[in-house]
Amino acid sequence: MQVLARYLQKLPGQTRAVAETCLYSLAAGAVTVAFQLGMNWLYRSGLVRLSHQSITTFLIGSFAVIVTSSLLVGWLLNSFCREAAGSGIPQLKLAFWKEFGAVPWRVAWVKFAAGVLSIGGGSSLGREGPSVQLAGAVASNLAGLGGAAKQTRRAPAAAGAAAGLAAAFNTPLAATTFVLEEIIGDLNSRFLGGVLLAAVLGALVVHGVIGRQPSFTLKEVDTPTWLGYALTPVVAGLASVVGVYFQRASLGLRRRMKNSRVPAWLLPAAGAIITWALGAAVFAETHRLGVFSLGYDDLSQALAGDLGWQLAALLLGAKFIATFTCYGFGGCGGIFSPTLFFG
Repeated sequence: MQVLARYLQKLPGQTRAVAETCLYSLAAGAVTVAFQLGMNWLYRSGLVRLSHQSITTFLIGSFAVIVTSSLLVGWLLNSFCREAAGSGIPQLKLAFWKEFGAVPWRVAWVKFAAGVLSIGGGSSLGREGPSVQLAGAVASNLAGLGGAAKQTRRAPAAAGAAAGLAAAFNTPLAATTFVLEEIIGDLNSRFLGGVLLAAVLGALVVHGVIGRQPSFTLKEVDTPTWLGYALTPVVAGLASVVGVYFQRASLGLRRRMKNSRVPAWLLPAAGAIITWALGAAVFAETHRLGVFSLGYDDLSQALAGDLGWQLAALLLGAKFIATFTCYGFGGCGGIFSPTLFFG
């Protein structure tokens, strides 16, 4: 790394800035893809494999997986880095403004390990927010290894965050807008060029490793009917109400748990047990795993029109409670994927 840093120092200022942005973005994209592959492997090896066994085997095995993983998450967060809890976006934004973009290395490795265990183990949380914090932390530390002073790490952190979100969700334009609005807070920021380049490179990494695989699989969309047009604002309004109440419930529970007498390392297990109870009940009734982890398989079927409204309502209620308890009890994961599920 020091050799590469010395080489970059010989480049003209503008060329060096572009080269460094490319380096940070590719590293952030790579760690985000590894994060996604790790949690998917754990989820498929654990809950999905158990779902093909008898119901008794699934109930016992899934309980062991989700409780063990959540206890490990609680130990990691409370022993090494509490800043890695939750989605990580508020923490990265705070580091961007208060610490000039400098993020401790422990945030990166704890977020990676705890996120894989939490989401891959079945807790009802999302991976997009953690990917943003993880990628921003990796880019910030990579800049530090290259000799960048603490006061100059805002650009690497912003580039890493954009590359991470683009790699996590395969959406470079959305990643650019998100980082400018949510992390930087200025759509006309001087970081625009670097953030846009980073988002494109992050998407390039996920295309190169995983391929052109969309997050959701949709059937061919028919021509909308007048009834569909009429119901669209109704559906949008109802989805917004669910999102607002979820936000209030999860943040309120999280605030109360900070003053709880229960040991902090045990709290993620409480959310995991509630998730298991709801997810196991839904699985026993419908043979669907949507309450656990990301729930993308059932969400894709809902978007394709393959879920009846009764089943969709059941999954909505169970997923809502599971997610706000997992997040409220201090688990390691975000809420972006679950809110898509709610909608």
